[in-house]
Formats: sequence, C-alpha cells, structure tokens
Amino acid sequence: MLVFSVYDFTQNTSKVLDAALTNEVILNNYDGKSFKLLPIKNENTGKSLLENIPFITANITTQEIVELIRENRSGI
Repeated sequence: MLVFSVYDFTQNTSKVLDAALTNEVILNNYDGKSFKLLPIKNENTGKSLLENIPFITANITTQEIVELIRENRSGI
C-alpha cells in the first residue's frame, strides 16, 4: 500500500496514478480524511471506441449515400 498526501498528488499526479495501476494507493486529505484511489478497468484499451457499436448491412451504393447526403443538406 502506498500513501500520498493531497499535496503529493497535486505535485505528481501522473506518478501517483501510474502507481495506482499496480498498488493500492491511499490519499490523505488535509483534514485527516483518507481516500482510496482505484483505476477503472477499461476493456477497450488499445481498441477503437467504435468497435462495440452495432451495425446493419444495407444494400446501398456509395453514390446513393452521397445523393442522400446532398439532398439532406440542400433542405429538400
């Protein structure tokens, strides 16, 4: 377990956050309160944020898509 003061955290934020990835980190506040710093597990690390968005298959050509966009932008 690593213990840091709030001052340490503000001066070395990146270092403290990196430490929290592999250790239990406690932050001690000025008024004596303590907080545990826990990383949020991100299942998409290194992956596209769009990867989990569902998609549909449509039988439409690129030209038809372009025409639909142009129609929409022209206000028709």
